[in-house]
Amino acid sequence: QAFFPSFLVALVVAAMNFLRRLRWSEVPKRKRQTTYVGLFITSVTWTCQNKFKECVEVVGNPADITSPITHFWVRLAFGRMRSRWYGSFTEAYLPVALRAPLYQLYGWRHGLNLDEVRYPLDSFQNFNDFFSRQLRDDARPIANVPRGLVSPADAKVLNLGTITSRGARIDQIKGASYSINSFLGQDPVETRMDEASSVHFVVLWLPNGAYHRTHAPCEVTFMQGRHFAGELFPMWPALLTRVSDIFAVNERVVLSGQWALGQMHFVAVGAQCIGSIFLDFDAKLKTNRLRDIAVHCGGDVSSKLFPDGVSLEAGEPVGGFRLGSTVVLVFDAPSSFQWRTAVGDTIQVGQPLGEAM
Repeated sequence: QAFFPSFLVALVVAAMNFLRRLRWSEVPKRKRQTTYVGLFITSVTWTCQNKFKECVEVVGNPADITSPITHFWVRLAFGRMRSRWYGSFTEAYLPVALRAPLYQLYGWRHGLNLDEVRYPLDSFQNFNDFFSRQLRDDARPIANVPRGLVSPADAKVLNLGTITSRGARIDQIKGASYSINSFLGQDPVETRMDEASSVHFVVLWLPNGAYHRTHAPCEVTFMQGRHFAGELFPMWPALLTRVSDIFAVNERVVLSGQWALGQMHFVAVGAQCIGSIFLDFDAKLKTNRLRDIAVHCGGDVSSKLFPDGVSLEAGEPVGGFRLGSTVVLVFDAPSSFQWRTAVGDTIQVGQPLGEAM
């Protein structure tokens, strides 16, 4: 028992001898002050890092995070408050005279076809309104795929595949993964409606310049919605290949229901500067709120049932983002289901995703 006090005394003596030989008092004052500040910041950061890891473990690690330390540093760099500041900036009122020129400049920068926009450019009072703009009815024709899916967004296909086992982890992009149970709040393999069916998924990433509204991928009836408060880490492909579990900790809204071939989960995932997710049929949904505690840090999942169901036809509006982000579909389909797109493809609302043959 006396070992540790003796060890600490020896450590202090050794440190004092080291400083004496170093002639610390002769070191310039500015350098000493810089060293003290650096040691203080290092100590505080180290303490916060370990407290975050402890918090995740104490609440049972509901997001199944494989490296809490890595997530602490990503969180330090891309905290939720930055997204709120950015959101406040994009909600600032723009004078009418500046609207069309600014939106045209943004459209030129991102290669947008502004002729598709339903309303005049000067009708959008701020950038958020423009980001979530509506298009003309004929801008996105909906393909006729009776036993299949169409794209719910203008997006790039990041990943697609089949979930074959319970408690599975699937790739965000090749190189990093996340728990599908933690992501959805349930295991889709256990809840599939037909044991003969397979569970498929597709990840669709919406770039900043894309059309930011989402649409039903098929004739579907949503029976439940769940809001997972969480982080707003970037959805950059370069980050998704290096840091696991981003999908399982980011803010998201999960809509669960049924389509012709079984269960259907439609997930809108927030990202850096894109904490605002909205649904056209639920005006009460509020995301990225100041006092919300992230689910992976012990916060509660907000759940809402739709007793009569929310029935939508393929291509009907679901909601959208106040910028761009990611949509994930997880659904039942028979083993004969074939994708009509591939990883890396760019696809628009209404174009075929896949079909059961």
